[in-house]
Amino acid sequence: MRDVGRVTLMEKGWALGREVVRSVPWGGYAMTTLWGCPTRKYHSWFSLWRGYVRYELMPQMHEEVLLREGHFLLTTQYFRGELCWEGYRYIQRFEAAAIWRWHYRIGEVDIEKTLYIASESPVWLLRYRFSAEVLFRWTPLWAVRPWHTLRHTPVEVLRKGDKLLLPEDFSLSFRVEPQPRFIPWHYPYYEVFYPAEVQRGYEATETLWASECWEWRMHGGGEIFIAFSPAEAPRVPLTLPNAPTFSSSLRDVLTTTAENFFLKTKEGEYIIAGHPWFGVWGRDTFIALPGLTLARGEIYRFHSVMETMLKHLSPTMEFPNVLPDNYAAADTGLWWVWALIQASKIGVSTQEIWERYGEAMQAVLVSYLHRIAGEDGLLRVGGFPPSSWMDAVVEGKAAVERKGALVELNALWYAALRFLADITPHEGTKWRWALLARKVLENFKPTFWEKTRGYLADWREGSYASWQIRPNQIIAAAVPYRPISDKIAELILDVVERHLLTPRGLRSLSPADPNYHGRYEGDPVKRDLSYHNGTVWLWLLGVYADAKIAIWGPTARPSIEKLLRSIEETLYEYGWGGLAEIYDGDAPHTPRGAPFQAWSVGELLRIFALMERL
Repeated sequence: MRDVGRVTLMEKGWALGREVVRSVPWGGYAMTTLWGCPTRKYHSWFSLWRGYVRYELMPQMHEEVLLREGHFLLTTQYFRGELCWEGYRYIQRFEAAAIWRWHYRIGEVDIEKTLYIASESPVWLLRYRFSAEVLFRWTPLWAVRPWHTLRHTPVEVLRKGDKLLLPEDFSLSFRVEPQPRFIPWHYPYYEVFYPAEVQRGYEATETLWASECWEWRMHGGGEIFIAFSPAEAPRVPLTLPNAPTFSSSLRDVLTTTAENFFLKTKEGEYIIAGHPWFGVWGRDTFIALPGLTLARGEIYRFHSVMETMLKHLSPTMEFPNVLPDNYAAADTGLWWVWALIQASKIGVSTQEIWERYGEAMQAVLVSYLHRIAGEDGLLRVGGFPPSSWMDAVVEGKAAVERKGALVELNALWYAALRFLADITPHEGTKWRWALLARKVLENFKPTFWEKTRGYLADWREGSYASWQIRPNQIIAAAVPYRPISDKIAELILDVVERHLLTPRGLRSLSPADPNYHGRYEGDPVKRDLSYHNGTVWLWLLGVYADAKIAIWGPTARPSIEKLLRSIEETLYEYGWGGLAEIYDGDAPHTPRGAPFQAWSVGELLRIFALMERL
């Protein structure tokens, strides 16, 4: 996607603030900074997904080059709060796409380090190239722990033939060319330090463990290949594919980055919500999926993920929000139908949708009707646990109180009812769903609209309505079946643009509100309080674009293109070639949260698909 030279790489704050990720469907994973220095407990040169949990196997490697002039480390690493190993000093250039490549120079010796994780076959491959004679020592530093934890107890690693036996029943086959000298090296690396965890208010120190050192004498230079695989009998290639060339355009970069969010297990294919700390989330999956698949021409993959998620429907016909078994959210099933509506707009016939999903769609909507629909047809939820995407919890309470009839929940509900009524081939079924939709329509405006205010209430319970200006109302203007008039949709769009629109997405609360937080920073409590109280969410640009195009048609193109150009500026300021989860509400809208977020990428790709149809 892009390479960067030595002058820029020497800027410590810049290089350590840029992260790269490589995640492939079979479960292989790597993430680090441009220096190859882990700053988070989630950074690792080699990790594996097992079910819905990722295990960080090898957070770091000890790489030592011995020359006549002395001993030199390629590794960059923090210990006890200080940057003690400074291999970054020798980096000349870094480049990243599907292949990561670091170029080092020590004296007269050029060294190239390349990491490649194959997409289709379960192979992790590391290659070193040396331009002259060196003695090279390589030691993997093991943690073997679930991603949200840190290691403090010893790690026992046994080498038996061409296998490494690790804790947690992990077994890695390996192949090395040329064959190294194996030197016993049972040694703890104490107080490995992750500065980004300190900034986030979490424990930041662990111990990594070495089992042995691998040593090569490279006469006249040459190549070293180190390959690992979780497969029983892998055929590990000792060649690397040519690094693909990519356009630097926003769409092309995001099309490539999208591949990092797919995960295959024995149950099927999933979407990882974000890197590095998100797993498989239902709501995030359904919002991200149309852009990650349909907008990239991968209709088969859309169906693969949708049908996998159907396997997780509960007996009450609810989708989990956090897999495998968290069913707390009330909106996940409606976002599932929303994804099907998007599919009907981006290349999937309604007949196919009905044949594949019609029965499940009816069951899911009947479940909503029986569980949380009132006599007026509107859906209502309790205040805790949080039922919508604004689901942060602080000290056992919802960070944002939302209860009763939520505006976006009912907008999605109405759209789902209308969509089902439209695509069913059975007249009796069509009439029943259309009748329910009509009841919702009759009660939506009286519940959420006040002419004197000029925008929709965020939620209403009984006689109380919340008039905080939040982005949820834009969904009522964005869905293809709108429960509001064109005029009200225009007024909503105007309010959203005046209060919430930024070059990075929509704020979650108006800056004019006394509860507004303009910066997402501080300890976990402070961050959670600001998460949905002013923080900018990029994924909301998708529904904003839906509303803008629905109201203004082709004349919306210039303003949307301007937003896309502003997003392009962010591609390499946090996640390398990715889009962040969130941004500060206040300028300059610093990226925050996860550096790579599936629905941020997916919704931007869906916007491109929408623009093609203008």
